[in-house]
Amino acid sequence: MIAPVRRDWSPKELFNALTPTMFTAEPSVVRARWDRLWPELYTEYDARHLEKELCIRNLIKTNEAKAFFTAWAADEERHTDGFIQIMELVAGGSETDLRERLDARSHDFSAISEFLKDEFSLIVMIAFDEMCTCRAYAAEREFYAGLGNSRFLRWLREVIADEAVHSMNAVNVIRSRYCDRVSEVGAILESLISGMTDDTSYTGTFVLDYFGTAYTKELLANCRTTILRNVAKPLTPAEQDGSNRRAN
Repeated sequence: MIAPVRRDWSPKELFNALTPTMFTAEPSVVRARWDRLWPELYTEYDARHLEKELCIRNLIKTNEAKAFFTAWAADEERHTDGFIQIMELVAGGSETDLRERLDARSHDFSAISEFLKDEFSLIVMIAFDEMCTCRAYAAEREFYAGLGNSRFLRWLREVIADEAVHSMNAVNVIRSRYCDRVSEVGAILESLISGMTDDTSYTGTFVLDYFGTAYTKELLANCRTTILRNVAKPLTPAEQDGSNRRAN
């Protein structure tokens, strides 16, 4: 069985030397930081709700997909914990309040039902979404650099790397278990992209959270091209090795 690549790092260890007093600012600046970080926090947190929905629908059938989602869910919890720490440091947040706000949000998966009809469609959507998130985070370097400590840029690099690995791991599930359906990937991606309009609202689904200036039509098109290229590659003997792999 092909195993997902895993990465080992800790937001707590990254930020343990920092305190909120190091990042005091005018209320308007703190509010702007909150407004920027809050959507990034809640979309990462929403991974747990997507995971729950997949269990309800009994969508995960293969061992490869089970291994993928186990690794993915752990990473998304890591991202959630990290964003909470950042908001405590620079945006006047408290973990108790933030988690209460997160828990109070609603979630509606009807908008993505088309892509929750089987494991294959789901994995294609995840591969694409994680690639989009990876590239959108890469466009946030200026914001994180402006928070006042190099550790925030280190955080961003770690999260970008995680998202890239998630996309690669999802692609590898397709290459391993669904090589006979690779020709269908393009149509699924086209449906995903064409379904996104200026009026599309995010409903707590984790995926398709394409708000913000980074999510341009060009970015979505480039991610589509990348996924199509990656799923078309045959698995190498090293990738077929069933050992648990880690990337640093």
